[in-house]
Amino acid sequence: MKTRKRILLALAFVLVAGLCTGAMAQVNRDPILPFVKVNAIEITDGTVGLDNEAKKETAFGYSFLGQTTGSFPGSFTLSMNCTPATPTPGDISELTGGAWTLPVYMMGMKGSNGYAGSLYGTIAKGSMNWDKTGASADVYIVLNVDGGTQSWNGVQGYATFVGTLSVDEKTQKTTLSGELVFTIEVYTIN
Repeated sequence: MKTRKRILLALAFVLVAGLCTGAMAQVNRDPILPFVKVNAIEITDGTVGLDNEAKKETAFGYSFLGQTTGSFPGSFTLSMNCTPATPTPGDISELTGGAWTLPVYMMGMKGSNGYAGSLYGTIAKGSMNWDKTGASADVYIVLNVDGGTQSWNGVQGYATFVGTLSVDEKTQKTTLSGELVFTIEVYTIN
C-alpha cells in the first residue's frame, strides 16, 4: 500500500513539474525591443571635404538635434558623414560614418531630474534615398550601440532607424523623424 502511495505521489510531482515547466515556458518570451520615436531638426549641414578612403566628396558632420519618446525618452543627437556631399533629386546618399548620443530622462526615477543615463555609439551604415524633387528622403541607418552610462553601463548592440528627412514648408527647416528600434545586451566585467 505504501509503495502504491509513493508511486502515485511521484507521478503527481512529475505532472505538477510538467505543468509548471509548461507554464514557465509560456512566461519566458522573447524580450520586447525598446522602441523610440525621434523628431529632430538639422543644426548644421556639415563641412564638405574629400574622404581620402572613399575618394569622394563628403559632407562631414551633417547633424541633427531632437527629442525622443517611447522606451527611451530624452534628447537625441546625430552627426553623420554622407556622400555625395550635395545630392541631386533621385540620388542615394550613403552614410559613411558618424556618431550619436541619447541622454535618457525617465519620469519617477530617483535622483536628480530623472536622468537615467546615456546611450551612445557610431554609425555602422545607412542611406538616404532622395525623392525626385530633392525635398525629402527615406532614411535608413544602422547605429552601433557602443556603450552607455549609469542605467546602461556595459550595454552593447545596435539600433535601426527608419524615417524621413524633409523640409518643413512653414519654417523652411530640415527635419528628421522616424523610429529607432534597439537590440541591446548588458555585459558585466567580473
